[in-house]
Amino acid sequence: MSYSLQQIFRDSFDQFASTVGLSKDMWHAAFCLRHCRTAELGGHLVSCPNGHQHKIVYNSCRHRACPQCALVAREQWLSGWSSRLLDCPHFHVIFTTPHQLNDLWRYNRKRFADALFAAATGALKKLLADSKYLGGRAGMLAALHTWSQTLATHVHLHVLVTAGGLDEQDQWVKAKKTCLLPRKVLMIIFRAKLRDELMSALNAGELTLPPDQSPAKIRSLLNKMGREVWNVKILDRYEHGLGVITYLARYLKGGPISPSRFLSVTAQCVRFRCRGNARDGEGSGGQCRLSVFEFFVRLLNHVPPRAMQAVRGYGLYAAGQRRRLNFARLQLSQSLLPDKPPRRLNWQDVCERLGKPDATKCPSCSASLVIHGYFDRGRPPPAALTLTGVADCI
Repeated sequence: MSYSLQQIFRDSFDQFASTVGLSKDMWHAAFCLRHCRTAELGGHLVSCPNGHQHKIVYNSCRHRACPQCALVAREQWLSGWSSRLLDCPHFHVIFTTPHQLNDLWRYNRKRFADALFAAATGALKKLLADSKYLGGRAGMLAALHTWSQTLATHVHLHVLVTAGGLDEQDQWVKAKKTCLLPRKVLMIIFRAKLRDELMSALNAGELTLPPDQSPAKIRSLLNKMGREVWNVKILDRYEHGLGVITYLARYLKGGPISPSRFLSVTAQCVRFRCRGNARDGEGSGGQCRLSVFEFFVRLLNHVPPRAMQAVRGYGLYAAGQRRRLNFARLQLSQSLLPDKPPRRLNWQDVCERLGKPDATKCPSCSASLVIHGYFDRGRPPPAALTLTGVADCI
């Protein structure tokens, strides 16, 4: 039996929302997940000119946390970045923040994310500029990820780093170490930079403090965390970065959980698959069991604030670096990036690429379907549309 995230929201969200306070971003995400491709978002009628098909198509919500809308957005992101990657080995570096900072993260997502991106990429830039390791400007693609396999808060940053870069004379130089950088040194610099970023934000009054915290307690916590060992990983190098961005794309679009992971859903409990080595101790036997209330709490805690960038490019992969990136591509025997970006994939392109049927064609005669009879969100289809064979589609 298959279960959908949308059905869980339609069945149980009202009761959950009546007992807790939610942010505007959480309300917006819940509305989208609940009403995606339903009459609440409006739609239109499509018909085959030869009379083979006559049905109502409802609009998609296009929210980045919606599993139903993830496919096209994921393929568009993947296509755009795969065309920009340099044809050279890449390293995958993961920076994880201590769980003691999770409350500070929940109340300051945008500011905390800015600090995390700045600290991680700043640490990489500082070491890679040293001629002992690289002595040049590398390309970096950083992606924020905030959940574990059990949907618990687990704030970490994935960074894809080229195993080479441009020196001051714009000549391509290769990384001098097979492990890219010493992990412990990178951890120490990252830890110091993130602590300084958060401390500066606290002193400037830019942080919203959790209810049970004071500025003095936050300073004490940051000082304590500055003496702990943080989790920084440098994985074995990949001959190309395409595999890493394909991995990241699954997590950047479509929300924290795929419907294919659901094992059972009741009015009281949600059970889903997770890796057996889930580090928060809740994943046992390859599955996690949460109450519906706790499931909503965890899921909505991972909804990013609107306009917050979860993926950012730095160095050669930063915006506005096309000239330098082309210098690097030329020396790596790659074609130059065009002056104008290529046409963005649309959903028809994605369907063709993945071998899915073209939804604009009649499956019986392959004629182009005619679109007509639009209706706005929140309104049912007009009575004129409920013809024989159409009412069954509503």
